[in-house]
Amino acid sequence: MVWSDARVQQLSREFVTVADEAYMLYPEDEWNLKRVADAPQHRFFKAYGERMPEGDWHHPGTKQGLYMIGPDGEYLEGRFAASGLPDDITARLERALERWQTLRKEKGYANKAVPRVVSSAPPEVADRPFVLRVHSRDLPRHEGQQCRFDPARDQQAGWMDFTRWAWNENWLALDDGRALVPDADGPQQQPVDPRLVRRIAQQVLIDNVRGQAGTWPETAVKHATLTMERGPVTKGRATIVYRGEVELDDGQRSIRAELYGEGLYEPKVRDLERFELVALGTRTGAHTFNQRNDDRGPAPIGFAIVRWRPEPLPKEPGANVERRQR
Repeated sequence: MVWSDARVQQLSREFVTVADEAYMLYPEDEWNLKRVADAPQHRFFKAYGERMPEGDWHHPGTKQGLYMIGPDGEYLEGRFAASGLPDDITARLERALERWQTLRKEKGYANKAVPRVVSSAPPEVADRPFVLRVHSRDLPRHEGQQCRFDPARDQQAGWMDFTRWAWNENWLALDDGRALVPDADGPQQQPVDPRLVRRIAQQVLIDNVRGQAGTWPETAVKHATLTMERGPVTKGRATIVYRGEVELDDGQRSIRAELYGEGLYEPKVRDLERFELVALGTRTGAHTFNQRNDDRGPAPIGFAIVRWRPEPLPKEPGANVERRQR
């Protein structure tokens, strides 16, 4: 929620922003600390942490937080489990930039343009031919309820208040999208391969809106169907309509949802150019780390599943990019 603040967005453009799993950089247990002791990323992060003021670096324990680091691990600003309040983050970003100006003069660091980046997928799916990106979020539980983040109302809210507008994502890679295209010589409505439907249900229709949630075991899939129906051909491309339903229940949590989607198939290149599927329904229960222990439902939930494609890289990286501090 803090990133919805206009000033925070402006200041963050002065940095190369990076997100990483803190445990992989600086494990909490002794065995894993020894394992990564010589890893350059651990040494870099450790050197930074040792330069932080007492109280801003959490040791021992998890290192989750927001950190502003110089090119050689220099301390600019940061804090373990950083506040979700924009005013606090703004002040830290401003102090970090002030320290950077001094540091770069002392060490002769040269400003460089922040590299342009494009939308990317997790490495385990990024190079696959057909990738699905899945968004999950809570839906309104009563008429007039506001579920989406409102900067005017919510930007000063505390950490746990984020659960009122939280959302999350998931990813699934397929070998290709042909299983989602009906046979041109078959009936107008055809079933999608049940194995694929069950895989989608198990791996991406999970309640990770507020936190981590495991995939569903095979036995939890009580019902999962999806049909595809050929629609009219528009400008040489065939439209497809998808309808289905799923029921998932492992004894601790459940999701029941109806599915509806649309696709656009390009016969000349045999490519499912566009695929969009929504799942709307009700969830109950809780998983170990999905922060539902006090909110077991039943409550409405929604999923949006779309085909993801990588954006093309800029032809001249940095040509029209404003020069900024690193």
